[in-house]
Amino acid sequence: MGETVQFGWFIFRIAAAGQPARVASLDFRQMASFTDDFSEAERIHSLQAATLARFRAVESPCTLQQSALVSLSYYPGRVDTFLERQSPTDSNDSGWYVGVHGEARSMDDVSSFARRSLYELTIHDMRMAAYWLLPKGTVVSLDDAA
Repeated sequence: MGETVQFGWFIFRIAAAGQPARVASLDFRQMASFTDDFSEAERIHSLQAATLARFRAVESPCTLQQSALVSLSYYPGRVDTFLERQSPTDSNDSGWYVGVHGEARSMDDVSSFARRSLYELTIHDMRMAAYWLLPKGTVVSLDDAA
């Protein structure tokens, strides 16, 4: 009981032992908050599958525990935001960069970005949820993502 299980992009927790065991899903409302209601996890899974199909893309797995580099100019809901998937640098890195259109950037200037988990980014800006499984080389403008 209390153990977590990763299944694809998602993390589930064994909430109670039994036949069958009771499983809880992250609720995607606040950090480390679980629920017995799987509707948000199902909705995100459907969004991700539909996005892969729409772009005719092969899934490039990552987990909600992995991190993205995020421009310090970004804030949740910002309209000129884009996502760009590059090659991951290590096992904790998803390869995603969250940037702002028109912003001068240098990946060598570590003072211009921070690392955030995909889970944290998703909680605060649900527009991103659909795109996390897209492959390296993908660039998505969240202005056009609707």
